[in-house]
Amino acid sequence: MRAIILARVSGKEQEDNNSIPAQVRRLNEYAQRHNLEIANTFQLVESSTKANRSKFNEIISQIKRSKSKTALVTDTIDRLQRGFRESVLLDELRKSGKLELHFMRENLIINENSNSADLLRWDMGVMFAKSYVTQLSDNVKRSQDEKIKNGEWLSRAPFGYTNIRKNGKAEIIQDDNAPIVVALFRRYATGAYSMNDIRIWLSETYGQNKSLSQINKILKNPFYYGKMKIKDHLYPHRYGPIISQELYDSVQQVASRFNKPAFRYAGLPFLYRGLLTCAHCGCRITPESSKGLSYYHCTQFKGKHDAKWIREEELTKQLRQAIATIQPTKEQYRAVVRALKNAYSDQEATKANLRAHASAELQKVNNRIGKLFDAYLDEDISKTEYKTKRTQYETEKARFERRLLSIENASSEWYNNAITILNLVQSAPLIFEQSSELDSKRHLLKLLFQNLELHDRQLRWKWKKPFDLMTFSTNHSLWLGMRDSNPRMAGPEPAALPLG
Repeated sequence: MRAIILARVSGKEQEDNNSIPAQVRRLNEYAQRHNLEIANTFQLVESSTKANRSKFNEIISQIKRSKSKTALVTDTIDRLQRGFRESVLLDELRKSGKLELHFMRENLIINENSNSADLLRWDMGVMFAKSYVTQLSDNVKRSQDEKIKNGEWLSRAPFGYTNIRKNGKAEIIQDDNAPIVVALFRRYATGAYSMNDIRIWLSETYGQNKSLSQINKILKNPFYYGKMKIKDHLYPHRYGPIISQELYDSVQQVASRFNKPAFRYAGLPFLYRGLLTCAHCGCRITPESSKGLSYYHCTQFKGKHDAKWIREEELTKQLRQAIATIQPTKEQYRAVVRALKNAYSDQEATKANLRAHASAELQKVNNRIGKLFDAYLDEDISKTEYKTKRTQYETEKARFERRLLSIENASSEWYNNAITILNLVQSAPLIFEQSSELDSKRHLLKLLFQNLELHDRQLRWKWKKPFDLMTFSTNHSLWLGMRDSNPRMAGPEPAALPLG
């Protein structure tokens, strides 16, 4: 099969550590082992989370143009993607038979014939990669929040200030342009000068060739009176003001005479939009915002039925309790992992015994074929006897070769699947509680639940396979096995069963 090798690092630092050559070497060896013909090798130095991935798009274009199926070979799932944006495109190519994904370290191959367990592993691999990026982002945000609380500016100092290093730490001080800022604000506050007049005056008086947009940015920057604006919020900074707030407010009043405030239209994000249906009529549960709070209720499109309204926080509380029912304690996690490892070791030991026996039998057959040929050369047997016996031995040889192949191919994917699923249920509450991105939370809910229904103000649901087979509590744990079972309806029955 035609193959494309994809080796990727996120930045220049990783590139300098020879990460890409190491990836390419491993992937080339993998391709040789799997009889893949390498058509092209892509070495990417780009983030997998940015919106426009030009090299990635070039790979997709090559796959689309190819008349035959292409194997896209990469080191791990997160080398290919760390979000679900690409999943839709890759899945379409997979379903059409144009693409086969090879994730070397996960020992996972995804194509049009992949079963639900493999597709689930792919999805959860992307989820974990996305969760990792999200947690890194959250750590950065927490660090930034702490700096903001301490009055530290996180970016380049505005005109009139300058960035310096003091005792090994970043600092901002007023520079020689600070008096120009004061004169600029005072002159514009008079209301006698247009923005273009100010631009000409700055150039002729101070030699500052500023554009109209740059001047406007200076005049609207609250940093100059002691506040830094971050995402439409004002925070005091520690670097000392250049002008008073009164002068700043006077400038804004003058500017408002010439500029009408822009009206912003923005759609509000809702965590559970499109995920819930009404248990009474099957209509969608729709979200609305009122006084800064999010509420959900049935559209009652099929007829009025006294639909109740419920706050988003209450839905979150119920789902949090549900997710907690499949989360193992540390002791339970270790116990299940030990059991899985023991089962895996037993299977590997059995495979080793079967492999040794089949190899010995195969060697016997090969020896017999060799002796048979010698007997034919020595004319101890006739040509007819030789052909008859050779056919018999070749049949036995093929049988033992098939047995060896079946032993080598005996799937241990149940072990990988079980570990992956166990890791997911262990980290699910953390993802649901601490992830700052709605997409990650929504995808987690889609992985875990199906048929989320709202009965009055009470959620009901069915767990998706295999999560319907897991029950953990503080006193005991049950791993009910990776077997087929009808998904159980969860959630409390009226005044009877506990949640989940």
